[in-house]
Amino acid sequence: MEFFDGKAESVELEKEIVQKINGIKAGGKGLKTLLIVQIGDNPVSEKYIGLKVKLCEKLGIPVQVHKISEHLPDATIISGVKALFESKEVNSGIIQLPLPRESLHDILDNIPVQKDVDMISNESQKHFYEGDISRLSPVLWGVNIFLRKNEIDIRNKKVTVLGCGYLVGRPVARCLQEQGSFVEIVDAYTTGTPINADLVVLSAGIPNLVKGDDVSKGCHVIDFGSSIVDGRTVGDFDLMSQIDHLGIVSPSPGGMGPLVVRFLIMNHILTHL
Repeated sequence: MEFFDGKAESVELEKEIVQKINGIKAGGKGLKTLLIVQIGDNPVSEKYIGLKVKLCEKLGIPVQVHKISEHLPDATIISGVKALFESKEVNSGIIQLPLPRESLHDILDNIPVQKDVDMISNESQKHFYEGDISRLSPVLWGVNIFLRKNEIDIRNKKVTVLGCGYLVGRPVARCLQEQGSFVEIVDAYTTGTPINADLVVLSAGIPNLVKGDDVSKGCHVIDFGSSIVDGRTVGDFDLMSQIDHLGIVSPSPGGMGPLVVRFLIMNHILTHL
């Protein structure tokens, strides 16, 4: 078993981002704002927003964070978000997930396609599911880096995806299917249920949901899950369980997180080109 070090990989990616920023500035252009909208209170969201803001400040990228009360009516929240994204100073932005209630899902469609760096609006998703891969979400970039760096050929392999959300589960499943793998999506998983696969992608958001003993020998694991337990970030995969028999594990925290944050910033920079 080996751990995938997302932090180490993110160092190289950050160098690429700096090169592109320098190129933009050399062309006489300035950097425009990355908008981050948070609706309601969520400790995990607060953490990831903080990481994005810190990286933007480090790289000299203007960033605005707007927090909106979840207690406002849906119509008020949606109109407020629409106005924020219409600003000419905002080159791109995200609405931090998860949303506090399902009725707000349509708010994602207020992100213009050209500003949608998370690729999460219905219009962006439509382009992706119709086969347009000219732009990829940070999550999909992260998965592809994991496979490429570890020389994992996913063709004709069995993949289990836990969680079918629109940010991770569904697009990852589609991406891996397009690469020739056989994908099973599990939306409701019970701890202890055997997982017989070559690759498992976790995005349920339930701490320590999957134990090492549940997963077949040699299987690779990518954990996108993130929860706060007793003040600590914990993934869906229980790293304290028996995992020696596995292949390469991208843990949470420390695996996909650093890469996804930087690919988000990379997508923002690419909107300037």
